[in-house]
Order: sequence, then structure tokens, then C-alpha cells
Amino acid sequence: MTQPISSRISVASEDGQKVLQRLLLDTGRHYIGRYALAFFFMALAAGSTALVAYMMRDLINEVFINQSREWLIFIGTAVMAIYLVKGASMYFQMIIMARIGNAIVADVQNRMFRRLLEEDVGFVQGQPSAEIAAVFGNNANSARQVLNLIVTGAGRDVLTLLSLLVVMVIQDPIMSLTMIVALPVLAFLIEKMMGRVRRVARQQVSLTADFLNYVRETAQGFRIVKAFRMEEDLGGRIGSTIDDLRRTADKIAIYKARPVPLVETIGGIAVALVIFYGGYRVIEQGQSPGEFFSFVTALLLAYEPARKLANLRVPLEAGLVGVRMMYGFLDRPPSKREAGAGEDFIFKAGEVRFEDVSFSYDPAKDHDGEPDTPVLRNLTFTAQAGKTTALVGASGAGKSTVMAMVLRFWDPTAGQIRIDNQNLADLSSATVRETKAYVVQDAYLFDGTVGDNIRAGLTDATQADIEEAAKRAEAHAFVSALSQGYETPVGELGSLLSGGQRQRIAIARAFLRNAPILLLDEPTSALDAHSEDAIQATLARLSEGRTTLVIAHRLSTVRAADKIVAMDEGRAVEQGRHDELIAKGGLYAKLYDLQFGIERLSA
Repeated sequence: MTQPISSRISVASEDGQKVLQRLLLDTGRHYIGRYALAFFFMALAAGSTALVAYMMRDLINEVFINQSREWLIFIGTAVMAIYLVKGASMYFQMIIMARIGNAIVADVQNRMFRRLLEEDVGFVQGQPSAEIAAVFGNNANSARQVLNLIVTGAGRDVLTLLSLLVVMVIQDPIMSLTMIVALPVLAFLIEKMMGRVRRVARQQVSLTADFLNYVRETAQGFRIVKAFRMEEDLGGRIGSTIDDLRRTADKIAIYKARPVPLVETIGGIAVALVIFYGGYRVIEQGQSPGEFFSFVTALLLAYEPARKLANLRVPLEAGLVGVRMMYGFLDRPPSKREAGAGEDFIFKAGEVRFEDVSFSYDPAKDHDGEPDTPVLRNLTFTAQAGKTTALVGASGAGKSTVMAMVLRFWDPTAGQIRIDNQNLADLSSATVRETKAYVVQDAYLFDGTVGDNIRAGLTDATQADIEEAAKRAEAHAFVSALSQGYETPVGELGSLLSGGQRQRIAIARAFLRNAPILLLDEPTSALDAHSEDAIQATLARLSEGRTTLVIAHRLSTVRAADKIVAMDEGRAVEQGRHDELIAKGGLYAKLYDLQFGIERLSA
């Protein structure tokens, strides 16, 4: 299985404090006003909690001991008012924090998606799509999680704890030392437990991506799964991944639970010491019971925020893993091809020229210093402006790679590709692609309507334009017969349409673009013979006056091409018109005779 993107996108060199500082400056500063408002409401809630603890002294002394009716009415009314303020404060704080969190997720997802669109084809094709989606979702939520933990931890829990400590110090400074000394000791011990959290959290992200990838592949290839009886094999593989994911989740659960007995034990010792010392003060030194109960109330109320702060380290460290990966992705230098660099392409006539071009997908070098496993080798040919050039050859000859390089998905390892005498490597990829329409043998449809897929990229196209393109692609009849016509959903990857229907929609997309350079990579491969003949006639009309590069699996369909380039192992071994190449008796003639013989036997 492909190494998951989550294992490659990281900034491990940055420690947690630096990543946190960057997140606060980079993302948190945009919401400083709203965070301040949330912080204000947190302070109100914290003050309300401390005030209730402080009032316990007068409740015990004045109401229960002195039996004052006035104090009873005053304290009862005050407590109701305090909790009303606290409830309203917590409500507004939660709403504000939720909205900030949602805005952060949207912002991060937008930034990461736009950054993804700047990547080159090689990077994206090397990652399973489910893993990319999983990393995007985890990273965006990690940014929200970390910022919310910091703000709620610093705002709600720290303020509550500090306000209660103030009450405790007011009531009894000596007893307060017990709590004050226990907190840093507790924090130190918990920090020692966090050594493995980061690694396990990263492993969980990677395993989650693997799981989602298996589910996606199974859903998209369900017919193959059933036809080849792959249920047991896939069940075993995904079961193993689920087991690993479960074990990782168990480890994280252990790390989350480890502070609990520590907090409970130290908290229990502190409470016990307070009871012993406070009881001694009341019995032997005459301290009022109200002061003692006020102190104990503050101590018990302080337990909850102290526990939350003690447990904060595990989710914070786990969240920082996703934040590191987010910045690792955003900090990747954009591909030179896709970053808007280069001069604008100036279209003149549309001549495409390959000059001694070599190319390898794998940048590794062998012992001779040459690119390993070259796909193209010293390829030289010219596609004349306004004419049709056909590329033929066996599978693996490099024909589709030629198409991809004309679109500048890849740059040559050696040599040059020139369009209208302009070196493609020096040009802006965006302006180069504006002049091209591209149809591949495996028609890709997006999850949307038929009309959306024909319109792809041309947002200003009218319904009349879409229908005209569909008619020219021989697609209008079947689209009109669909339940909702051009508004019919095509399903994921066009799953609700047949292969031929998908291909005709893709061809209609090319018609609509009306580009001066056409790239047709076996555009009729999914069609039956009758539909292919109709489409070929239409493509011939569309090609008139345009530079057309076409790859065809049926050589009979390229007989009328202005030039045929016969390719073998990445080289152009023959070039010429159909009759010329047949007369030569070389590679093209052999391919044509072989295919013609097979077609004749089939007939």
C-alpha cells in the first residue's frame, strides 16, 4: 500500500511550544476580539464560582449558627443571582467558542485545499485520495481543538482555579499552601508521562487514513470485489488495520487515564490534610466553622478545574500532531509548474514541437547518471499547427505521457517542448492550459449533474451552450432521456451512467471549451462501433483548423491524420502519412496489419 501522506507531511523539527506559538499568531490572532469576549464571560463564570465558595462562611456563621433570617434571605437571593449570571456567561462563552472553532475549521480547510490545488500532478497522484481527505479533516479539527483547549484551559479553568485559590488564601493562608504546593508537583509528574503521546497520536492518524482508504476502494470497486470473491481477503486486511487502530486507541486511552489516579491521590491527600488541620483549628484554636467550610468548599470546587488542567496535556499533545502536519503541508514549497511562475503563453498558430525530449517519472539515478526507467527517450516530432497528428504504438510506448507533458503536468528530464516556438518550461502552466481541451480514455466525472460536468471550469457557459456541445458530442439524445435531463446527478465517479455515456459527456466538455489545441487520448475507447463512427465524424469536424494530437486504439480511425508518429519504447521510430508508412513496411504497417487481421477475423 502507498506510504500514507500523514507519514510524510510533518514538521518534526518544531517543538510543541513553537508550533503552538505559530498557531496562536497565525490563526488565533484573527479571532482575538471574539476570544477576548469569550474570556470575559469565562471570567464572570469563574468569579461566580469563587463568590459562592466565599459566601459559605456567612452561610454557616450567620444562618446556621446565629440563625439570622435577614442573612438567609440575602444569601439565598444572592446565590440565585450568581448562578443566573454564571449560566448566562457559560452559554455565551460556549456559543462564541463554537463559532470561533467553526470559523477556524473553515479557514484551515480553505487554505489547505487552495494549497492542494497548487500541487503538481505527481504529488497528488502519489497519495490515496482517502488519506488526503482524512489528513485535511484531522488537521483542520486539530487547529480548532488546540486553540479551544488553550483558551478554555487558560480562561475557564485557570481563572476558576485562581479565583478559588484567592478565596482559600483569604480564609486561611497556611492551609492554602497545601494546594499551591501540590499543583506544580502534579504538573511535573504529568509532564513525565507525555513522552509517547505524540508518536501514538501520529500513528492513529495514519491508521485512520488507511482504514478510510480501504473503505473507499471497496465502495468504488464493489463489483470487482464481488466478481472476484475478494470479501475474505479484504475483510482480513481491513480487520488487521482495525485491530491496529483499536490497539492505538487503547494506548491513547491509557495515556489519558494515567493522570487520573495521580490527581485523585494527590487531591485526596490535600483534602485529608486540610480536614486534619482545619478541624484542629476549629477545635483547639477557636476558628469559626464558617471560615473552615468556606475553605473546604473552595478546595472541593477547585478540584474540577485542577483535574481538567491536569488532563489537558494529552489532548493538547495529540492535537499538536495534526497542527504540525497542517503546517508541514502548508509549508511545502509549491511546484514551480503550478505556482503561477513563468511568462504568459502567447498563442499564435498552435505548432507543438518535441525536441530530443527524454523523461522519467522516477527522479532516481542509476550508476551511469541517467534517469532511471525513462518513459520517453530522445523523442523528436512536430505537430503542425491546424493539423491532426496521431500517436500510435503498443501500450507503454509513452503516448499518454506525451499528452501529459503538452499540458505541462511534467517537465522534460532533457530536451525541450516548444509551442509556437516558446519553451514550455518557461511558460505559465495556467495560460498554457487555457488553449487546450483534453479528453482521456477513462472519462472522469465529478459528483454533480450532467450539466455541471459538461460546464466544468466554464462557469459563464449558458444552458444553450451546454446543450449545443452535447449535441455535437452525440450526447444530447441520451441526456434528454434521463429522469432530470441535464440536472440528473451522475453519482460518484459517474457511477450512475454507463461507460459510453460518461465518455460522451467528457467529449461534450471538450466541445464546449472550444480550444485551439485538442488533446484526444483514445477518446472513443469506451464506445461501441456505431457510436464511435458517429463521434469520429464529429471529432473530424471539430479538428478542422485546430492543432490536434490524438491517440487511437483503432488504427483505422487515424488513417486520415495529417501525420502519424509510430512510437516504441518512448521513441518516435516512424513518422508520415498512412500510405507512406504502410509502404515502408515498418512498425506502423505491422501494427496495422495485425489489427486489421484481428478485426477481419472478428467480423
